[in-house]
Amino acid sequence: MPIHVFVDESKSRGLLMAAARCPADEVTVNRKALRSFLLPGQERLHFNNETDSRRKQILKMIGDFHLLVDVYHVDRETPANRRRCLEAIVRDNAGDAERLVIERDDSTYDKDHTTLHAACHRFGCFDLRWELLAPKLDALLWVPDAVAAAWARGGHWRRLVAPYSQEREL
Repeated sequence: MPIHVFVDESKSRGLLMAAARCPADEVTVNRKALRSFLLPGQERLHFNNETDSRRKQILKMIGDFHLLVDVYHVDRETPANRRRCLEAIVRDNAGDAERLVIERDDSTYDKDHTTLHAACHRFGCFDLRWELLAPKLDALLWVPDAVAAAWARGGHWRRLVAPYSQEREL
């Protein structure tokens, strides 16, 4: 079954990228569930801006989705390490992903674009559609945001996402 992959990062302790792998036939229902959790006036869920009780509710909701989140971590945030993470995400999803959506970072947009183009060519995934989007444009970008933040916080937050998350090698 094809999947869609949604990627966001945390820069609080080095660079941590989370890649949420969602079955293509569950994308619409998961987006709807996430949007239903918005408070009046909210354009998006952002884990760091939520209260602890809402954070726990968000992670529980994500746990009810049928997805797996790959976590890629390096000790230092550098352009080379960012490229390594993005390349690993393409490598690990080349076989079954039909769409890759990465939260857009304007400061790295051009380099990310170049990296993704080269990685798709290198790993032979010429049909992979990829996009760099603002987080309010696709609710499923809120999943890797939450998981990356929880993983980076460690302790009980990491334990909450551990059942559906796995650390991957670069």
